[in-house]
Amino acid sequence: MTAPALLAFSPRHLAWQDYVVLFLYFLLNLGIGWWWSKRRRSSGGFFLGNRRIGWAVAAVSFFAANTSSISFMALPAKTYQSNWLSFGSAPAQSLGGLIVGLFLVRVLRRLNITTVYSYLAKRFDQRVRLLGAGLGVLLKIGGRLSVVMLLPSLALSTVTGLNVYLSILLMGTVTTIYAMEGGFEAVVWTAVLQVVLTYSGVVFAVGFLVNGVDGGLASILRTGADAGKFHMISWAPNLTQPTVWVFIGMFFGHIFTQLADQPLMQRMLATADEKDARRTVLWGNLLGLTSSVLFFFVGTALYVYYRAHPDRLIAALPNDAIFPYFIANELPRGVVGIVIAGLFAAAMGALSSAMNATAAILVTDFQGVLQPRASEAQRLRLARLSTLICGVLATGMATYLAYRQVPSLWDEFLKLIALVGGGFPGVFALGVLTRRAHSTGVIVGTLSSIGVTWWVQHYTSTSVFLHGFVAISSCMTIGYVASVLIPPRERSQDLVSP
Repeated sequence: MTAPALLAFSPRHLAWQDYVVLFLYFLLNLGIGWWWSKRRRSSGGFFLGNRRIGWAVAAVSFFAANTSSISFMALPAKTYQSNWLSFGSAPAQSLGGLIVGLFLVRVLRRLNITTVYSYLAKRFDQRVRLLGAGLGVLLKIGGRLSVVMLLPSLALSTVTGLNVYLSILLMGTVTTIYAMEGGFEAVVWTAVLQVVLTYSGVVFAVGFLVNGVDGGLASILRTGADAGKFHMISWAPNLTQPTVWVFIGMFFGHIFTQLADQPLMQRMLATADEKDARRTVLWGNLLGLTSSVLFFFVGTALYVYYRAHPDRLIAALPNDAIFPYFIANELPRGVVGIVIAGLFAAAMGALSSAMNATAAILVTDFQGVLQPRASEAQRLRLARLSTLICGVLATGMATYLAYRQVPSLWDEFLKLIALVGGGFPGVFALGVLTRRAHSTGVIVGTLSSIGVTWWVQHYTSTSVFLHGFVAISSCMTIGYVASVLIPPRERSQDLVSP
């Protein structure tokens, strides 16, 4: 059964109360950035908060960095249109993250590093470090940052008439300012604010959905089940659909995807010791799994709600706009502003994390290699300038992408991260799991994995959830074989053994 039919409509514009709420939200973010700008004096503080971040704050920030407007909008849209078959991606990613927290955190923590790419310099050489750092920067500026700004801006423009370019400019400008001025501490504390605001709004919206259906929660569960909306497991021997076999591959791939993710690992590197680092990763992943359940349920509840009130669904909407449409048209004035601020917050938490991580990569991995004698003042200056440039480029890219129309930005985002550097986590896997792999071999594996992934995306029907696994496994396989066949330039360091 499909979602209710949609007709043409005029967007419901925001009330003055909603604009006041949004103004106060943006002002509060700037205030947090200003507060922490007075306390930061070094690049160590700018990137890691001088390693004094409490694990609970770090875990919430980890969760915020790993969740974005993509989850806020695309996940409800998936279950509204179809069912819960895509839900397997959530436990696959979270379980992969738990493996990182339980067994692999110690590999990075004991090295006293700022970025995950510094590990590669110790395990392999500077060529591998710079290749990974370059791909990481390219992926963040050209992909993640622009997508997390674009998705809510397009939807809000559709359902409220709020100018898409104004939304992008507001998110980009405010986030860039507080991330540039307050550094990592401003990023993690605004993340706490953003998580509280986002999920308070979502819980309120769920309560309104439940109360808006005769029979409440029981009716939503019963109607959703009768319509097959809770169907979430497929054992079919099929790699073109979201089946159990696809998610098993995703699980193995995500272990090293998360280990290689600078914004996420930066949180655990900012804590005081290995115990707190482990707690950060474990709880951050558990929070992510819980939020996925919530967002998937929202989509099903929206389906039941509009099935019960078909006269209220009067808009021909893009798939990703159904939840913002409900927010703008069903919630009370003022409350709409709170929930929309939560939508902005979901985007800005991931945005600021990626900005600070990109600046850390540029200063630590590029300036640290190319200009090793740079003074602390020079490093801090480049850190702030990098954040500014990153914000400007990402805002410009999101503005450019606003001209494009795609069926599902979530699917496009998964394809992009798999293609651009998606295989590079395989280098971390080879570094951690083997002693035979060397720098030349893993470089060959990385570049080859891009070609393999491109071929799979263009010439097969393999599920988008499996593209990351294809990239990583091809990088590992080709990288290991190349390491066996090509003589090493020098002996790699053993960083695996205790």
